[in-house]
Amino acid sequence: MEVAYSEALRGAPGTPCPRRTVHPPNRLETRNWDLLAALPGLWSSSSLFALADHLHCLTGRKHVFFAPSCRAAIAQVLSLLPQQEVVIPAFTCPVVKTAVLIAGKRVIYVDTAPHQLNSTSVQFEKHAKPGRVLIPTHLFGIPTDIERICDLARQRGCVTIEDAAAALGARRNGRLLGTFADVGVFSFERSKRFPAFRGAAVVVNDEQVVSPSRFTDFQAVQTRDVLPIREILFSLMFNAATLPWMYGRFVVPRQLKKYARWSPETRSPGLQDAVRTRAYTNRFHPYQAALVTRMLMRMADIRKRIGRLVSIYMETLRDTPVATFLPNECDHAALLRFPVAIPGAKRSDVLRQALRRGLFLETNYETTLNEEADGSFPNALWLAQNVFLLPLYTALPEQSARRLAQEVALIGSNYAHAVPSR
Repeated sequence: MEVAYSEALRGAPGTPCPRRTVHPPNRLETRNWDLLAALPGLWSSSSLFALADHLHCLTGRKHVFFAPSCRAAIAQVLSLLPQQEVVIPAFTCPVVKTAVLIAGKRVIYVDTAPHQLNSTSVQFEKHAKPGRVLIPTHLFGIPTDIERICDLARQRGCVTIEDAAAALGARRNGRLLGTFADVGVFSFERSKRFPAFRGAAVVVNDEQVVSPSRFTDFQAVQTRDVLPIREILFSLMFNAATLPWMYGRFVVPRQLKKYARWSPETRSPGLQDAVRTRAYTNRFHPYQAALVTRMLMRMADIRKRIGRLVSIYMETLRDTPVATFLPNECDHAALLRFPVAIPGAKRSDVLRQALRRGLFLETNYETTLNEEADGSFPNALWLAQNVFLLPLYTALPEQSARRLAQEVALIGSNYAHAVPSR
C-alpha cells in the first residue's frame, strides 16, 4: 500500500481522513476466544496430527505437510526439483519471486489475461517449455483456468505448483483448488482467510513429481521450533486495533503518516535477509495448527457470510462504472478480497476521495515483478496501477459493506465518461 498511498498523499492539503469510525481492510477470523482456546496446543503436538487429518479429508490427498509459510513451502518444493526455470505471473505477491530465487532458480514472467487478475493458460502457453516449472495463482481466491494449465504442462513436460495461498476451501467445477497441479500450497498467513500468524500446508497430488519422503528429509532453509507467544500477543492487540472506532481514530492517521514519508528509495530486503525471517525459519507450531483447525470447523458459516458480502458488492456495483473481476465460475464464498478498479481514473485520486469519505481502501502488488520494461506486460502493469480491494471478513456488517460499495460507486460516477486507460 506504500506506493499507492504515498502518491495519493503527495501534495494533499490538510488531514486527508478525519478521525472517525473506519472499517479496516482486514480483520482476523482468529477471534480472541480462538487464541485462548488453542493454548493447550502450545505444549502438545497432537493438534498437528488433527489438522493434517482435517486437510486429508478436505483435499482427499494422502500426503499433507506443513511449512513455516507459503513462500517457504514454494522454496522447499522448488529446491527438490531439478528444473531450473520457473514461470510465474508478473502480477502476484512478490514473495513468490523471492522464494524462486532462494531456491536458486531463474524467474520467467507471464502477463495477466485481459480484464482478469490471473494469468491463464493462454499466457502460460508461450513459456510452457519442457523442463520448466509453472506456478499458476488463484489471486485473492479467484480461480484461474487451472485444468487447462495443468493439461498444458503435462503435454509440454512441465511441473506445476498451484499457488492456492489465498484460496483454501475454494472450488472450481466442484473440485478443491490446490488439488489440480502436481503440488498445491495453502497459506495460513495473517492476511488470509484462516490465519494462524503465518504457516502453510503443502499437498502432494503427484508423488512421481515430488517424493513425500524427500519433502520431510530435506529443508531448503533450516528451521527451528519457537513458541509463538509474541504472535499471540500481537493478534490480541490486532483484534483490538481493528475495531472500527479504534481503527479510524488511531490506526489510520498513523498509517497515513507512515505512507506520506515513504520513498521509492526505501531498501528492499535481500535474499539473505529474507531467509533469516520467521517466514522461513520458524516451524509451523502445534498451537498454530490448533487455531487453523478451530476455524476450519466453522468453514461453512464463514463461507455463508463471505458469500453474502460478495453478493452485496456485486448487486451494488452492477451497472456502475466500477470494474469487477469475478469470472462466472468463481466460488464467491471463498474470496479473500473483492477486487475493483475505476477505468479512466488515477488510483491516487480515487484513494484521496475515499479518504475524505471515511474509507481506507486496500491496495496490493502495486508494481509488476519483472525487471524488464513494464511495457512488456501491459495487463499486469494496468492491474498494479489501478486495482484496489474491498474488504471481506465475517465481522464486516452487511450495511457497512453496502455503504462501502455505494461510496465507491459514487466515486466511480465522476469518471463515467472517462476514456479507459487500459
